[in-house]
Amino acid sequence: MASVKEIQQITYKGQTIKVFELLHTSGSKAVISNYGCVLMKLVMKDKKDNWRDVVLGFDTIDEYFGDDYLQGYPYFGAVMGRYANRIKGASFMLNGQRIQLADNKGGSTLHGGFEGFDKKIWDVLELKNEPNPSISFQYKSPDGEEGFPGTLTTTFTVTLTDTSFQYSIEASTDTTTAINLSYHPYFNLDSNSPVVNEQKVKLYAKNWLEQDENFCLTGNFIETEFSDYDFSDWEPVSQTWNKEDGYDQTFVAEKKPAEISLMAEAISSDSNLHMLVYSTEPVVHFYTGKWIPSVRGKNGMVYGPFSGYCFETHQYPNAVNIPQFPNTILQPGEIHRQTTIFKFI
Repeated sequence: MASVKEIQQITYKGQTIKVFELLHTSGSKAVISNYGCVLMKLVMKDKKDNWRDVVLGFDTIDEYFGDDYLQGYPYFGAVMGRYANRIKGASFMLNGQRIQLADNKGGSTLHGGFEGFDKKIWDVLELKNEPNPSISFQYKSPDGEEGFPGTLTTTFTVTLTDTSFQYSIEASTDTTTAINLSYHPYFNLDSNSPVVNEQKVKLYAKNWLEQDENFCLTGNFIETEFSDYDFSDWEPVSQTWNKEDGYDQTFVAEKKPAEISLMAEAISSDSNLHMLVYSTEPVVHFYTGKWIPSVRGKNGMVYGPFSGYCFETHQYPNAVNIPQFPNTILQPGEIHRQTTIFKFI
């Protein structure tokens, strides 16, 4: 029988942090917390009927507050908000006024500021056991938090099936504001390997978005074909990368707006586990974990640079400062919706 149950609870700054286990009848399993909606574990079956935990993280929620982890903080498995990726200059114009945001990354706002949605304790709204275990969390971001205008109410729902992990987001505001939400699990399909170099990746994108020296988007589209960012065919992650930096680029999906489509694929180095990434979002940011700190994770494994990669599906980063990019302004009365599915075969 499918189930969702609480398996850990701690008190942090006077608030209760809970950890939940989602278990499917097939045996697939996910462990998630209401602290940042952090995905701590995702266990899927490979082609030889072996179970693999495919995400980076820690065994207990307490470890997410460890000094080594927080000093090099890589956002393991958390929700990104209010605005994923970078906003150049930590500001933007809205209705004729300059909105000044938290500057938490050398002149930019990264993933929502100093305490984005990844560091918030979310309310637990609903648990469902059947037909597929799911859980919904909600966070109300107050007006002015990290500089963003309006009270933004965000609901984050995850669902586990026999072969997939899915998340859906809905958000609404009482005042015109900027929004760009995403999720940040780090995947390693070779669950026993400390690096992902030999895993293969495919991206369905003809263009990637140019970045300046501070990783902020410039507004320019660059063709992927015949470049070091061409993932149109299977190749090891490390085949054409700069070995010092890896990848940290935004790719434009070949899809219609809001249509759920295949955006990326990855396969383990032994070819026994294959992941497909579907999303309604227009871009996928492919990041190979250069800045993961040296820290001991699950099962005693020591993580470090290139121990995992992210497929961050979201809206165009820095769109609030680039007029030709699609709109990321949310108005009162509107509901922002997005869905991403990680499917394993």
